[in-house]
This record gives sequence, structure tokens and C-alpha cells, in this order.
Amino acid sequence: MAIDYTDNMPHDEDEASDASSDVTELEANDFPDHFSERDGRLFHSHGSSPYPLPVDAHEQGRLNNLHKILHNTVEFHYVGPVAEVLEGRQKRALDLGTGTGNWPMDMARAFPNVKIYGVDIVPIATRQPEPNVQFEIHDITQRFRWRDGVMDFIHARNIDLAVTNYPALLQEVARLLRPGGLFFSGEIGRSIEFAPNFPSDLAHQAPRAWYFYDRINHFLTLRHLNPIADRIPHFIQHSQQFTVPIIQTFHIPIGDWHQDPVMKRVGRKYLAGLKVFAENLKPMLRETDMTRHDIDALVSGFVQEIENVRGLVGVYHTAWARKL
Repeated sequence: MAIDYTDNMPHDEDEASDASSDVTELEANDFPDHFSERDGRLFHSHGSSPYPLPVDAHEQGRLNNLHKILHNTVEFHYVGPVAEVLEGRQKRALDLGTGTGNWPMDMARAFPNVKIYGVDIVPIATRQPEPNVQFEIHDITQRFRWRDGVMDFIHARNIDLAVTNYPALLQEVARLLRPGGLFFSGEIGRSIEFAPNFPSDLAHQAPRAWYFYDRINHFLTLRHLNPIADRIPHFIQHSQQFTVPIIQTFHIPIGDWHQDPVMKRVGRKYLAGLKVFAENLKPMLRETDMTRHDIDALVSGFVQEIENVRGLVGVYHTAWARKL
């Protein structure tokens, strides 16, 4: 069931939905039902979702920070022919795994004539959205309530920790998009690298950072959350539902080593965000065979290296394609 938790707009009962009677407004006293507390942190309570991170204020702050980082890195809130796709008659856009809802809100201000939906398994987006934004609770691994071909643009950013079967998700994306509609994927790789002109051997130059990602990816893979950031273009092409994907990657500096003033600020923010990310993974690690001492050592070693080793970057993988 899709749940509308906005306060200032009517339920979406237009011709696009094939389940409008199932869209109900979430009352304030219903919010606790979507969360569970564990190890002193707040998590989603959706049993079928593999998403391993907390959803509390600490994590929400990281998501808000990451939204700004990506905007400053890419210089836009999108990549590809989005403005072309969204011009003309009223269009519809869908944001998968919307989180705190920053992307739909910024896009709504840039495209006031576009109806933008944001879906997530927990209601952590603002309850005072722009008039053309609607937030709903939905597990993006399940079938959506809309009819075939009603979306013009579907945006999927940093959802790799919520999806165990990306090709299956792409089939549902293809069902929702109209012919010529646009799909965008943006994922930060679950590793770090050195920027060009810096040492290239991470395992030698930053062994604790390398080991951190090695362990994290091992435990996430046991949850069927495989690293897929650089494989999504292959999934898109193999689906035979889209045009050949256009691929672009961006380097996000870690720390203040970059010479460009804007990217230097980005680097400071991203360093802070990675430290929060590592801390927020601790509850998941405590469910493994690692001791608390080993977990603390893993995280502290990672933090120490990303604070002190210059030239490190995260890699933001983007791909977009049109529906055939």
C-alpha cells in the first residue's frame, strides 16, 4: 500500500494511478509503526527491506550533506536531457529511495509544472513539501501503484543498499516510463580511490581504508547487497528496454587537498560524511562475528587514514538512458 504523508496537498487520485483507493494519509500517531529501535539507534521496521543503515537524525544529516556534495560536484541536480524531457505538458517524475526528500524539493522549485513523487520505506522527508511534490511510503523492490507508461523521468540515486535485484527493479522502471522517458542512475561506489597524479595502490598507501571497504563489502554481500555502482550500465543495456546508456563518472575529493576552493569545501564535507557513514555501519557490524573492539579498530583505522592520506576520492557513477 502506498501511503501519502503530506499535509498540504490532496491525495493523488488522478488517471495515472491504478490503486488510488489505496493511497491514504499517514496520521501522526502512525509514524512510530515505521521505525524500530536497536542498539540505541532508529531503523526502519520494514521486514523485507535489506537496508542496513539507521534512519535517525544522525543519518538524516548525512543524507542532507550528501545531497549538497553531489550538487556541488555535478553542478546540477541532474545529469542528462532532463530539462528536455520535462518541458511541455505537465509531466511526472519519480524519485526512488527519496530519503529526506531534498532532491524532489529542489527539482520542484526548478520545474514547478512537474508533479514529482518521492518514495521511501520510512517517512523522513519534510511534511511541508512544495505544492507539486508528493511523498509516499513504498518499498522500491515491490510493484508500484501507477499504471504503465505514466512517468516521464525516474531518478534513482544511492539506492544500492536498498535493492538486491537491480535488473528486476529496471523492469518495473521500464513499465512505468513512457516511450522516450528518461531513467537516471547515480551511485557512489563502495570503495575509494586515488585521484589522478596520486599514488594508485590503495592497499599499500591506505591499507586500513582498503581493509574497511573489504570488510564492509563482504558483510553487505552476505545480505545480497552486492557492489553494483559500475555495473548498472550493463544492467540497463542487458534489459533491452532502453537506449544505450550514457555513462559519466565524477571524483569527489576526501579532505581539503583539492586546489579548487569549491572542491576543497566539498572534500571537507565528504570527509565528515564518510566518518558518519562509518559510524552508522557499526550496528550492522555488531550483527556479525566481529567483536566490538575489532569494529572500533576497523572504523578508527579507516577514519585516521581518510583524515591523513591526501589524494583520496569517492567515485560517483552516473548513467542515463531513454525508454525504447
